[in-house]
Amino acid sequence: MNKKTIIAMLAIMVGGAVAIYFYLGGLNSVEVTVETVSDYNMVGVRFKGNGDSDTLRTAFFDARKYVEEGRVKGVLTLIHYKDTTLTDEQVNVFVGIKLAQGTADLPAGYQRLTIPAKRSVRATIEAHNSVMPNSETVEDRMLEKAEELRFELSDFTIEQYISERILMIDMPVR
Repeated sequence: MNKKTIIAMLAIMVGGAVAIYFYLGGLNSVEVTVETVSDYNMVGVRFKGNGDSDTLRTAFFDARKYVEEGRVKGVLTLIHYKDTTLTDEQVNVFVGIKLAQGTADLPAGYQRLTIPAKRSVRATIEAHNSVMPNSETVEDRMLEKAEELRFELSDFTIEQYISERILMIDMPVR
């Protein structure tokens, strides 16, 4: 191949990659707001251990399946607790569903969790998860907003997977 053909192919590949990045929402901004909320009523399971654990992966996909099938009405939700006793690979999370309404029938092994809250600092991200900013960047923006408003935030985040392309992350105000 000659030099011009190689350059043209590279330009097409780079242009295609940029177009895909735009399409997936790579340049969408993270909107940080303060929201009035009511208590977070959830059902799910607690997990503390390695973040790449099959147990954690199974808990996530089970909760997603319960929501998709309509077995439990609500939004797939993860609560990430800040835990200084963990190593870099470990997480302390609650994996479950933020209820849209009360439910009497809990899936096997699920427990109820209620987090009282009146206000929350919320980051809304509209992008495919492959191009979303990392959690530290989002959390830093949320903490900046809280500092600006002189809010003291809880030491955990509540990730609500609204759809495949919309993620809301809340940090309740104490």
